Amino acid sequence: MRLILFLFLLPFAAHAATVQSEARAATEAQAKREALAALADSIFINVKSETSSVTEGSGKSEQSVSIHASSDIPLIGVEMKCEARSREFVCQSSLDSTKSLPIYQRHLNELSLEIATLDARILKSTGQDRYSLLTQALTAIEQFEKYRAVATMLGLINFEAPLRTRADTEAQLLALESAVPSIELAAKLLSKNLKAEALFIQPAMPHASNEVTEFGRLLRDRLAQKLPTVASPDLALTYFKGEYEVLANQLHVMYRLLDANGNTLDTRIATLAPAAYKNIEVNPTTQSFDQLLHNGVALGNEFRAQLTTNRGAENVLFNEKDEVELLVKLNRPGYFYVVGHVTKGAENYSYLLELGGTGTERRFVRYVNADDVNKWLSIGKFEASAPFGVESLQLIATSDDAIYRLPTHEIDQKTQLNLIASNAEKGIAKTRALKPKRSQSDTQYQTEAVLMFTTLAKRR
Repeated sequence: MRLILFLFLLPFAAHAATVQSEARAATEAQAKREALAALADSIFINVKSETSSVTEGSGKSEQSVSIHASSDIPLIGVEMKCEARSREFVCQSSLDSTKSLPIYQRHLNELSLEIATLDARILKSTGQDRYSLLTQALTAIEQFEKYRAVATMLGLINFEAPLRTRADTEAQLLALESAVPSIELAAKLLSKNLKAEALFIQPAMPHASNEVTEFGRLLRDRLAQKLPTVASPDLALTYFKGEYEVLANQLHVMYRLLDANGNTLDTRIATLAPAAYKNIEVNPTTQSFDQLLHNGVALGNEFRAQLTTNRGAENVLFNEKDEVELLVKLNRPGYFYVVGHVTKGAENYSYLLELGGTGTERRFVRYVNADDVNKWLSIGKFEASAPFGVESLQLIATSDDAIYRLPTHEIDQKTQLNLIASNAEKGIAKTRALKPKRSQSDTQYQTEAVLMFTTLAKRR
């Protein structure tokens, strides 16, 4: 009874918060999608900031357990305004805590009651019924965590989590599972009776990594044979996102079914015996570099930059001969340059990416004017080819001319690239050391975006 009484006494925000974003595109529908995605990205930055402050202050960051990317942000109560301008549509999306927070609170109340009800049923259940109830509880817990993270960013205080935890629920699910002997059987378990439409499947990623492994690709391919998939995230209505962890004598996989608004619709778990992944690469090869690149990224609330590919920015995999297109978006006028980091076995270096022009330092720098703000701009296309492995890109955007902030570099005769460091970790350190000095009256600003994707040879 204590839990139920608390649920309906959740206080409102101590302060009002409004998050706004804008997008421009050729069609109104596309502009709306981009505006929602930009809003989620803006909220994600705030959620990450909130998480960091909680972690530093208390050593815990439970409220963001299931939010690993902006696509995981559930958007409720968004206001959208669109207008036609010349040959494009401009859409502005906003989330106002005074209007949206009560809706998030209501959903938190409903989810807490659902989890409590499921918990009571789980205690009395056995067999397949128990397994089904546990997966329902896990889905509700994940959705609760997402709503709680956004509500906290909007100003919610003094909330309490359900008594049933994610860790307990996952442990109880694993206790009911038998380890399957093949990736094929794991794909059958993960896809069985999944209610998905126009589904984009991402490769399952190693825990705490942004690198796609051979195991992640193989499992994704098996799932794609059993589900109604689309080839691009832009065409999708639902998304299947996976993560796995290699334990002492088994491999544990979890997949989440998401809708276009970041809501978790279903969760699936499978455990694989060692024989299922024998002679298949399951461990990331760039773990320490991955963490250095992503954990140290310098984000800004007022000035934001995004870097993506024609297959999105999360869990990105390109097979041999696939076309890779890189796209950039800034939310205000500014300059940018891009540094590539190569960590492929013996190859380890950082270089400046040429963005156009010839013969001068200008070929490394692009300017985004007011007309191109909040639009995706292509900065190049290339074919995925050998050597295969992890490609990492780091975009630095500044208000003043970035040509004066380019890291020192020299042409490498072997690769014909403009190297800034013969070691990728040193390359990151050099780019992050070049920040504008600011005073209270200074209008200079700088922000950053990072992208990691994997290229793999076709299976012969």
